[in-house]
Amino acid sequence: MIVTILTLTERARRLAGEMREKLLRDPTILSVEVMHRNMDLGNVFAESDIIVGIMAAGIMVRKIAPLINNKLSDPGVLVVDEKGSNVISLLSGHAGGANDFAIKLAGLIGANPVITTSTDVNGLVGIDTFAARYFYRILDPHLIRHFNSSIIQGHRVELHSSRDLEALIDDDMRRTYTYVPEGDEVVRAHCNSRVMRLAPLKLSMGIGTRRGVGSDRVIGLIRETLKLLKIPPERLDAIATGYMKRDEDGIREAARLLGVPLEFIGPQELRSQNTLSFSDFVYEKFGVGSVCEAAALSSAGKDSKLVIRKTKSSGVTAALAVSGTPKAF
Repeated sequence: MIVTILTLTERARRLAGEMREKLLRDPTILSVEVMHRNMDLGNVFAESDIIVGIMAAGIMVRKIAPLINNKLSDPGVLVVDEKGSNVISLLSGHAGGANDFAIKLAGLIGANPVITTSTDVNGLVGIDTFAARYFYRILDPHLIRHFNSSIIQGHRVELHSSRDLEALIDDDMRRTYTYVPEGDEVVRAHCNSRVMRLAPLKLSMGIGTRRGVGSDRVIGLIRETLKLLKIPPERLDAIATGYMKRDEDGIREAARLLGVPLEFIGPQELRSQNTLSFSDFVYEKFGVGSVCEAAALSSAGKDSKLVIRKTKSSGVTAALAVSGTPKAF
């Protein structure tokens, strides 16, 4: 997640520095830039996943108004008062992730998260939240309002797919969502006489290990890494590593036990990826800054991006990447 924090006062800039320091401890945060007294938001709006303005909500609204396109492509936008008392989700609360980020940021700075979307304030999970959380592309966005309104009215949503989605329906979702094992990989969500299609984006976990590391350590880090986004291993489309790791039984066994396809990425493909993390040792040995990040990006495919940068534990590294286009299309 690429985060930009905008400030106008010195007090706000100090708070932004505190936010940046705490956010960068989270592997789901790829970068945090603080912009002081610069409200030229054209590039920021296009390139950021989350924009936080430490300023009056009215100022932020006026600045972003000409840039707003649609709820599926706009970044999540939040405002925070300069005392750090309230974190307000302002735009793209569901698909843009502003609601979840408001809760995360409020927890870090001891603030009150302010969420106003109807599904959330009623303790429900909207269909666009489900899609964003588990990396599905909504193919019928004109039905989002119908689905979320129906959910608020008490209608249930049936998720039809050939892929087992039971693990994706957590306790928060069980009030509303039911899995029906039929169809293909494209989820067909049925609610109140309408059907919406959700196409999965390829989600790939890249792995690097020291020689001889056991499968228990590999599985342990995969699970801990996915927990950062509350994603079950069943949602993974691939586990990927460098071709030079093809003889590592720990990686092979981990993929087998998790029931996830294992992909080996050649050295040329690994080197073609721009990784966020960089290890001199890994680069000297394999010609790439991070095996796990490069493997994840290569496996995820076209227009892929990192969603969790390198994590590590007990001789294992892991990173998560997602494709930019639906895997079933």
